[in-house]
Amino acid sequence: MRVENDIHPIESAGRLMIRNVPTIHMSATVGQVEQLLLREITNFESVNYIYILNEAKRLKGVLSIKEVFRSKKYAPIKSLMRKNVISVRVHTDQERVALLALQHNIKAVPVVDKEDVFLGVITSDTILHILHNEAIEDILRVRGVLHKGSVDNILNLPLRTALKHRLPWLVLGLIGGIAVAGVVNSFADVLAKNFILAAFIPLIVYMADAVGAQMAVFMIRDLAFNLRLKFLKYFIRQAILAVMMGIIISTGLFILSTILYRNFEISFVLSVALFCAIISSLFTGLIVPYVFGKFRLDPANASGPIATILQDGLSITIYFTIASLIL
Repeated sequence: MRVENDIHPIESAGRLMIRNVPTIHMSATVGQVEQLLLREITNFESVNYIYILNEAKRLKGVLSIKEVFRSKKYAPIKSLMRKNVISVRVHTDQERVALLALQHNIKAVPVVDKEDVFLGVITSDTILHILHNEAIEDILRVRGVLHKGSVDNILNLPLRTALKHRLPWLVLGLIGGIAVAGVVNSFADVLAKNFILAAFIPLIVYMADAVGAQMAVFMIRDLAFNLRLKFLKYFIRQAILAVMMGIIISTGLFILSTILYRNFEISFVLSVALFCAIISSLFTGLIVPYVFGKFRLDPANASGPIATILQDGLSITIYFTIASLIL
């Protein structure tokens, strides 16, 4: 039967799982699995996989029905089962469950608690239903018809509520803009002596924002696909890519600016500042979305006002700090 338990959040794995699936102790043989299937087949809601448990009911492995009938009856299932089981927790969002099933090409996703005790399974029918609903929801959201949470209908929504929903982000942007202006003003002497630096502020800020936004998109997507993402390994990989991109782009800027302005010092400042700004985007592109995810906040918010303000401030500070040290 499907578990309908109000203790689990709506659209969570706990709400969608079923319990009537074949499970067996890891000491069993293939012959015992066949006997279980023949005896209980009418009671099972799903028979895509056999779930292998230990004495404490912890999930230790999984075995497909196909493998059961391919193997000899006396073969121990412990030697045949797949040990690296893809599983989810009861509070995992249904969209992540469906994405995991697609990514790993599995027909059903087991649900376990924090101690890996087996609780149930989300079947292929449910996964297809989730994908169908989420696809429609995403299409409607893109078209501006729907979004998660309440819908702000400006004609029906009280002005006070509409203001409450919009104003905080604008105030945040205003504060960030004033802070960035203060940073620029603190380097007024350097800017006055080398006015050409002002012309490149948009370029430095844009490139760092672009690289950061690019990383954030990948980070948000990969967090959705992989619940057990090894952040350190992922961060190192992205850092190597950022360094490579930074070297190529800053070298190109150095060559072009030297040809156009024939000022080696200015070109050197621009290229070094651009490289450092791109490297700093690792913070806003990776760390901020990761922290949002850890605190169970929507990581997509990290690619919006918060990351933009932080990155703009970092880019400007790096730019003028390097200029003041070199020029």
